[in-house]
Amino acid sequence: MWSLFAQEGKETFLLCTRPFKAVMYYKHHTLDLLTGRKVRGGARELVKVLNETPLNATLNRPKVLHLAFEMGYFFTGHDELVPGHIPLGIEIEYLRAEQVKLADLWPTPLQKPHLRFLQVPNWDHYRKAFARVQEELKAGNCYQVNLTAPFYLSWDRPQRPSDFIRTLWENPDRVGAYAHATWLSTMGHLILSNGPECLVQRKGTELYSMPIKGTLPLNDANELPRVWKKMKASLKEEGELNMITDLLRNDLSKIHEPKARVVAKRRPLRVPGLLHQYSIIAAPIPGQTTWGRIFGCLFPGGSVTGAPKRRVMGMVHQLEGEPRGLYCGSTLLAFKDTFAASINIRTAELDMSAREMKYGAGGGITLRSEEAAEFEAMMRKSESFLSPFLRGKMKA
Repeated sequence: MWSLFAQEGKETFLLCTRPFKAVMYYKHHTLDLLTGRKVRGGARELVKVLNETPLNATLNRPKVLHLAFEMGYFFTGHDELVPGHIPLGIEIEYLRAEQVKLADLWPTPLQKPHLRFLQVPNWDHYRKAFARVQEELKAGNCYQVNLTAPFYLSWDRPQRPSDFIRTLWENPDRVGAYAHATWLSTMGHLILSNGPECLVQRKGTELYSMPIKGTLPLNDANELPRVWKKMKASLKEEGELNMITDLLRNDLSKIHEPKARVVAKRRPLRVPGLLHQYSIIAAPIPGQTTWGRIFGCLFPGGSVTGAPKRRVMGMVHQLEGEPRGLYCGSTLLAFKDTFAASINIRTAELDMSAREMKYGAGGGITLRSEEAAEFEAMMRKSESFLSPFLRGKMKA
């Protein structure tokens, strides 16, 4: 069992090994991943851990938290919607951490995986869900809804976790700012994320959030000025980002006074095959503020829910029909001066024994959205992550 986190510069990773605590939280019970024992407790015990840990806690050993999107039902007052059959959180504490390069970590020849699709989003199902979102928007019940769908893929021959990691990150330019991976050896599961988005990060005495909204295709860096000009001219893209920026500003402000402020209103972000836009919000937060208070106000991220968050969470549960899991959840690394939690977009869960990958994608829907364009954007976001594992290009 180990975890990897991309470091600044994206050519080195922090490798966390030798776990001395590894537990998986379900709604009503907890599974010890080191012994295989199932004990009473559940997600409420994870909330207790969060509420007992202050922001200024000095952690000389790395702690990793993976939170499923459905854990957010606890924080938004939808306890009745919390599923009992999926993991809601994974907490791992490691004894050792070191800086590594992938080439040094796995010097053996790469066996590149080749995946095939088992299930892709259905156009008719998506159109119906999109239409229902539009009805809610027109009725004034919400202002934006993040609508997502799962992709399922499989592979034929045995593969190592390192094969997927090296294939995704062999080019440093493809490594996301919050890229990470965790290998749960006792379960044969790999969590693999190439996320570019920050839920919350501590810098000095302030907490920052960096919501991402807006997507346009960008296959060549030379096209950046033209594509960025097109995005800036879009009222739909501007309105979508402004809406979520305001939501995140309010969420940050709930943690502690004084109010949060917008540090950067609209900036471009290039990821493989795509151009996004983002904002940065900051707020001074006292060191004694607990992790529970922080996640209780911020989780799940507004960019992957919508506005107003609590109402939209209930709508998403009905519209999508199955749990998102770790996709759209968050992964926290807390170690020494680092307190950084991603939003798990561009994220896959892999069952190495079953040879199956689950991947999610989606986007924010507003009154200005067009169903065909949103469906196409969802496919492009999938291609941004999946293309290294596929033969040929995806087709919408």
